[in-house]
Amino acid sequence: MADLYFSFFTLFIILPLTLLAFLYFIVRPRPIRIPIKNRHVFITRESSGIGLALAHRAAAEGARVSILSRSLNKLEKARNAVKLATGMEVAVFEAEVRDYDAVKRAVDEAGHIDVLILSHGVFPALEFEKIELDEVKYTMDVNVIGCFNLIKAVLPAMKNRKDPLPASIAFVSSQAGQVLLEIKLINVH
Repeated sequence: MADLYFSFFTLFIILPLTLLAFLYFIVRPRPIRIPIKNRHVFITRESSGIGLALAHRAAAEGARVSILSRSLNKLEKARNAVKLATGMEVAVFEAEVRDYDAVKRAVDEAGHIDVLILSHGVFPALEFEKIELDEVKYTMDVNVIGCFNLIKAVLPAMKNRKDPLPASIAFVSSQAGQVLLEIKLINVH
């Protein structure tokens, strides 16, 4: 009887755990560090928050940084802040992400882009039942159509690059809208 329990334990517990451990070491994701020095990083909505922090980091690591926002005043402040902190020049492009033609002009003027970071986004800071349809449409236009416009403008040149390093497109978001929504939902109960 003890042999039966030992066989059961070995077959259904030890063997699967050993196999899982073995597979973990074979197929686990391995981080890859792709250098961005001398590569062109194009960041949207860099004028504050995550986008500005990414612009600082990319410039500090030696990337050629371009930033896009709809406010020229905020762009200039961001450019000066990055230059003061890193000593690196930053190209600025004023465009509304909802306007494909304006985005396309900015992308064409910026030149080839190796890394596109989409960090723009808006959300209505209201309780759900107080949000108007036009605010939802604006949010979708900025958050979804804006990303589509930028990717559509950048992707053809990215696909035809000669650089052996991979091109990248990153979507960046914050928890600000989710936290507000969660607070409002908690107050409903």
